[in-house]
Amino acid sequence: MRKNNLFLLIAFLPIFVLGEMDHLVISEIVLQPKEREFVKIYNLTDAALDLSNYYLTDGTDTVNGKFYYNLPIGSDFHSGSGTDFMVRFPDAYSIPAKSSILISIMTKSAYETNYGETPDLSIKEDFRHAVDTMSTIGTAPYYLDDYKETLVLFYWDGSSPTVQDVDYILWGSTDYAIDKSAVAGYAADTPVDQQKFIPWFEIFQVHDNGQKLKRISDEGTESQSGGNGITGHDETSENLDQTWTVVSVGNTKPIISSVALTPAIPTIEDEIRVSAVVSDDGSLAEVSLVYKFNGTPATAAMVNETGDSYSVTLEPFAEVGTLLYYVRAVDDTGLKDSSLTYSVDIVEPPEEITIAMIRENWSDWEGQTVTLRGVVTIGSNILRTGRTSAYFQDASGRGLNLYDGAITNLAKGDSIEVTGELDEYGGVYELKDFASSYTVLASNVPIPNVVTIPVGALVEDPTAYEGNYFQINGTVADRADNVGGGSNITIEDVTGRVTVRIWNSTNALFNSLEELVNEELDSLLQPGNMVSVKGVGSLYNNSPQVLLGYAEDVEYYIPGEPGNEKTKLSVAPYPFVPQLGEVIKYSYEYPSNCRVILRVYDMSGRFITTLEDGYYALSWHKENVWDGRNELNELVAPGNYLFHLQTTNRTTGKTRADIAPVVVGVKF
Repeated sequence: MRKNNLFLLIAFLPIFVLGEMDHLVISEIVLQPKEREFVKIYNLTDAALDLSNYYLTDGTDTVNGKFYYNLPIGSDFHSGSGTDFMVRFPDAYSIPAKSSILISIMTKSAYETNYGETPDLSIKEDFRHAVDTMSTIGTAPYYLDDYKETLVLFYWDGSSPTVQDVDYILWGSTDYAIDKSAVAGYAADTPVDQQKFIPWFEIFQVHDNGQKLKRISDEGTESQSGGNGITGHDETSENLDQTWTVVSVGNTKPIISSVALTPAIPTIEDEIRVSAVVSDDGSLAEVSLVYKFNGTPATAAMVNETGDSYSVTLEPFAEVGTLLYYVRAVDDTGLKDSSLTYSVDIVEPPEEITIAMIRENWSDWEGQTVTLRGVVTIGSNILRTGRTSAYFQDASGRGLNLYDGAITNLAKGDSIEVTGELDEYGGVYELKDFASSYTVLASNVPIPNVVTIPVGALVEDPTAYEGNYFQINGTVADRADNVGGGSNITIEDVTGRVTVRIWNSTNALFNSLEELVNEELDSLLQPGNMVSVKGVGSLYNNSPQVLLGYAEDVEYYIPGEPGNEKTKLSVAPYPFVPQLGEVIKYSYEYPSNCRVILRVYDMSGRFITTLEDGYYALSWHKENVWDGRNELNELVAPGNYLFHLQTTNRTTGKTRADIAPVVVGVKF
């Protein structure tokens, strides 16, 4: 119905609290200029809605009793005027969650001529008549009255005796107001004389083309229950005179997009960062994160980072639960918008996967793809140059081979996060096919949990140390260079002997041309020298070996620590069974400038073996183990024995001694 030429645009802004606002609303109406008429509808819910049974009408005739709520009885539901319409949405047409649809009153081409863009729907071209047997789309080019009228969005399923109000807009006066209180089947509406309307008599004198009305709050004091609305509201009770303001036509509500939360699966230990892109045609007064955690509501201001990007970081939550959240923005005119409501569960942190966990339960893990963190112990292009065969170790003290046919650039001390498939090949436990999925987090990081082990432990259970980076101390017993592309150095301590393999590709001792390139290491690894070696456990023909990657991992070994000029001996106070591979720990101390002799005797005074015999310039405290073998490397019989320590000053000839008992047990 059109009578005057005054312009009005009515705009709704979706402002809501989590769990409220659960229906469609008419969000904008343009009345003037007449060639620019349109209606916009907004879906406030978190789900797409099928509009097949939704209707829109301005065809109220209060004089002749023509009202939309008569549609179920089939008569007196439309004014019949060519300037009015009652239309039904296209079949199966839906509106997405938290989205708008723009409906042109005119044709789509006419709308495009005026606005330069295509509307979603056209009343004249896309909508259905309210009933199939009657034309309810008016013949006039334009419909909406500039002065006073009612526009109603309602729902009818096609069989119920009543319709359901969805939104109800009244402007200019109450001349077209509707009250269904006395109609059978309906609850009470707000009496006509108490209904509020958008007050045109004050506005048309000061507003012309280029201005519009916009909603500045939610549905105000509208009753939330006991009404005829689709969600129980009394749609006729909204205080429309308070929920609107005048703004420029160019002013629109803020646009919120790209809402993101990190980490994607937050734990109770994680800070939570929420970011969004928020833009506006004017200035933004506020961007906030509105959230509920386990039912407790809160709001946090979001900070402008750069451009249209905003973010906020929440402290870790102290308990598991569900976080509901959305982003709300307000511009300097009071227009507001909100994003969809999102949900994420806050969970306990997952059990950390360690290499030790994998190695100890290998059958459960083999073939799986995992992501691990650790520190590189031997880098790329050290053991192999045509492919990657490196090693890394985590805080559990266990390690894995890193294998890939591609060449990588891993360096010793790189802290890495790596993803690959777990596999075993020839006794080597590896993480393979990782070259495209690793990240260096830091460089020059100390290798974690490097332990010192007796050689005998490695010999007894080589699989337990395969892939691990550890330290052994002992004497160079034998050496063979340029054997199969590398050197074999035999290291021996009182518990056993093992081969240290130094590939020529490492350039630690020899190069690939079998040329000596490190005279210092060559001197250090001469037979008879005591050395400390750090390397990675490996297997060759089912025998243990230690892979050396770097010359810096070999040092002179000086057992013990400075002493206190005393002759002192101590043996662990418990029996041991050499037949079971057990050893007994002992410690001793000697003065400066002395010959030191430490021997084992049986209780009859018969000599068993010599554990130490040498001259020393400095007082020193040492620790070592006895494996229960005699001078001929035979296991001694069970029984009681004595350790005897004697020190003789080389200048004065003064002698001091100390003894300690030890018990050799029997295997049952």
